[in-house]
Amino acid sequence: MNGIAKLEEKIDRMINLINELKQRISELEEENRQLKEKEEEVKRKVDGLIEKIDTMTL
Repeated sequence: MNGIAKLEEKIDRMINLINELKQRISELEEENRQLKEKEEEVKRKVDGLIEKIDTMTL
């Protein structure tokens, strides 16, 4: 294998790795979005429970 062919192979591998990383980043961003939504949902539920407890103790 000559030098140019080796470089082309390395470039192809780098492009593949970059594409895999982009895909993984996209997946992690989606997971992060879902976790933030879940966090907000839990906060709303906790706030609701706190309000109920406050009304019961007053």
